[in-house]
Amino acid sequence: MLALAEQRVDWFSVITGLSRAGYSPQSVADAIGVARTTLLGWKQGAEPRYTEGERLVLFWVQATGQARTTLPMVAVGDWWAYHSKA
Repeated sequence: MLALAEQRVDWFSVITGLSRAGYSPQSVADAIGVARTTLLGWKQGAEPRYTEGERLVLFWVQATGQARTTLPMVAVGDWWAYHSKA
């Protein structure tokens, strides 16, 4: 039996998607009630607290018009390889 890899929200892709939709990091941070530096930390790999992450997800759904089920996800073990700068 093949075990499924644990999935997590790909915060990098969520924040990048908002940027591509025309939102600055500061406008996103203001909309969800966190510091801009906190938002940039999530983009670089930090994990938001549940409530802050949930506010970002809801903002992403509203801003992009995408369904929550299409939220960018990545396997936990693949995140660093996927986003490495090598």
